[in-house]
Amino acid sequence: MRNLNECAVSSLFGAGMTKTLWLCLAVLALSLPRAMAGTEMTDTKEMKPLSCCSEKDWTFELGSGVTFSNVRSGQPNQAYTIVPISLTASLKLDDVSLDNFAGGVFRGYSEFYFRGDYEQIVHGPENHYEGILVGPRYNFVQPGWKLVPYAEGGVGIGFADSNPAWGGLGQDFNFSFEVGAGAKYNINDDWFVRLGVEYQHVSNAGLSEPQFANHPIDALGPKLSFGYSF
Repeated sequence: MRNLNECAVSSLFGAGMTKTLWLCLAVLALSLPRAMAGTEMTDTKEMKPLSCCSEKDWTFELGSGVTFSNVRSGQPNQAYTIVPISLTASLKLDDVSLDNFAGGVFRGYSEFYFRGDYEQIVHGPENHYEGILVGPRYNFVQPGWKLVPYAEGGVGIGFADSNPAWGGLGQDFNFSFEVGAGAKYNINDDWFVRLGVEYQHVSNAGLSEPQFANHPIDALGPKLSFGYSF
């Protein structure tokens, strides 16, 4: 009789343990996918790049604006109004850096740009100027910002239908340099808009003298462009 009771207790105890074990395994099986999904979402969120720090290396942009010049433009003094149209390709040179320098104020990355210009001279001795410019650009990047301030400078060459007799450029072939600053706004990971102010100097560096005086153009004005990153 004692053995029979012990067997019954043992069977009940064993059945209870078995049910408990299966219940624990079921709860674990249900909770594991949720835990894994939560981990994947967290990792994806952490690894997603900021729109200001795109991994894309190239950008293309088309821009225009208006610039004005009434400085060092010849005798008699000739004021210019110029409408430039620019096509620019930019290559990213490095990754975002300088996070810990000067409190991160200069955090950013650099580019090298190649630009072609057609400039319609709507007021001035000449009618048009065509040229190319190349140079560096630095983009100031802050975490989470879609607005990216920049500063740039470039040098190049170009040709114009010069008119030295009326106080314009001394010859058709000229050198140029420009400096600019402004900000780029990233609409999304692919498209952006850029607004800036640019100063451009056009001169023949005295090559037209002594036959014709070197009358440079010093133009300053705003420019707006739309671009694509890839």
